[in-house]
Amino acid sequence: MKKFPVVIAEDSPFLTTETRHTRWAIPYSFECLNARIDNLLTRNQNCIHGKRILDIGSHMGTFAYSALELGAEFVLGIDTEEKTIERGKELFRNAKVPESRYDLLVDDAFKCLENLEEGSFDTVLCLGTLYYMVEPYRLLKLMQRVAKEAVLIDTFTAAYAAIQGKDAPQVYPSINEESLKLPMMLTALTQPEKKDYRLPHSFPYNDKDLSLITLPTSALLEVWFQSLGMQFTPISWSEYKNRSCTYHDLLTPEQKKSSHWVDVYTSGVRTSYLLK
Repeated sequence: MKKFPVVIAEDSPFLTTETRHTRWAIPYSFECLNARIDNLLTRNQNCIHGKRILDIGSHMGTFAYSALELGAEFVLGIDTEEKTIERGKELFRNAKVPESRYDLLVDDAFKCLENLEEGSFDTVLCLGTLYYMVEPYRLLKLMQRVAKEAVLIDTFTAAYAAIQGKDAPQVYPSINEESLKLPMMLTALTQPEKKDYRLPHSFPYNDKDLSLITLPTSALLEVWFQSLGMQFTPISWSEYKNRSCTYHDLLTPEQKKSSHWVDVYTSGVRTSYLLK
């Protein structure tokens, strides 16, 4: 697998205080985090260095901080979860990041984007957030309006519905490789209460508290990009690949436990784009 530069050190509080480092898909571990920073940010340095950046769904600001380390001029991170924003502020203070270079706010993504002026940021980051939005196309349109130069997206695709969540066993027999090439979207139920954050939109269903995730295929994402007149470049993860893998290889708890983080990208379960 490709070697990558280290932006977040192994003993960094951005890792030692992280609660998501052991999850099977996209763990916030030393290797996975730094590889993602390398492929999503460092390799798109022209969208980061010297730029004003908006980070949608910033959690505690790990990617926002990384962007500053890579030379961003200013970063605004927004998230709906107050406790993760407060934790981010503490981490930024402890790292002695000048307050003039960042702001972390509790805000709804749609409200924030609607209130910002057109082209008010050079680059918008949407990393691991699009699938939590009930209206993903609307979010894309708003991000396009605010971004003067580029939008970077990293998101799960429709195949995720077949391998994760309580309805996955019913979804899996209903889709195949051919249907996943179609421009379609699956909407799946999920628990709103995650390990250290809660999804903002939940509702009672069969005596349970649930929320929705929206999972377009890559084909539909690209239709959306074209309909908005956005130039798009898929971000390849082939240099990090350590085996051939499809979503069929990520079904059981045993398969997930033995998988490598890059398998979700290699299999097409997750995808990334640079949009301009």
